[in-house]
Amino acid sequence: MGVWLNKNDYVRDLKRVILCFLIVYMAVLVGTDQDFYSLLGVSKTASSREIRQAFKKLALKLHPDKNPNNPNAHSDFLKINRAYEVLKDEDLRKKYDKYGEKGLADNQEGGQYESWNYYRYDFGIYDDDPEIITLDRREFDAAVNSGELWFVNFYSPGCSHCHDLAPTWRDFAKESLE
Repeated sequence: MGVWLNKNDYVRDLKRVILCFLIVYMAVLVGTDQDFYSLLGVSKTASSREIRQAFKKLALKLHPDKNPNNPNAHSDFLKINRAYEVLKDEDLRKKYDKYGEKGLADNQEGGQYESWNYYRYDFGIYDDDPEIITLDRREFDAAVNSGELWFVNFYSPGCSHCHDLAPTWRDFAKESLE
C-alpha cells in the first residue's frame, strides 16, 4: 500500500482493506455471541442437575429484582433464562448442539421469568439432597425401563403441602426399601 501508480494497484489494495475489514467484523460477531453453555458456566457434557444448579446460582446473582440500578439486568437475565430453557429440554438441547441458536428459530420462548424469591426459595430446592433425584424426561424414561424399584413422589416446588410432606415421604421411602 502507499502511493498507487495505477488504478489496478489502487483497486487491489482497496479489496485487501475491505477483506481485512470483513474478517475483523466476522470475528467480532462470532466472538460476542456467547454460547448457552458458557453463559451458564457449564460444560457441554453437564447433567440436567448441573445445568439447573448453575442457572439457580446465576439467577440469584443476576435477577433484575437484585439489580435495580443495572439498566442491562433484564436483558442479561433473559439471556441466561433462555440458555436454561434450551439446555434443560433434551430435544431443544440436541437441536442447539447441532445447529446453534439458528436451529431454535421455532422455539423463541424464555421472555418471562419468576421473582427473585422463587429462585431463592423454591427453584431446585431438593438439588442438595442426595436422597432426592429430580429427573428430566430422558432420565425418567430410563429409570422406568431399568427394572429397578423406584419410589416416585411428584411434587410442586411452590406447594407448601409438598414441602411439609417431604420428610414423611422420605421416611416412607426408606421403610419401603428395607
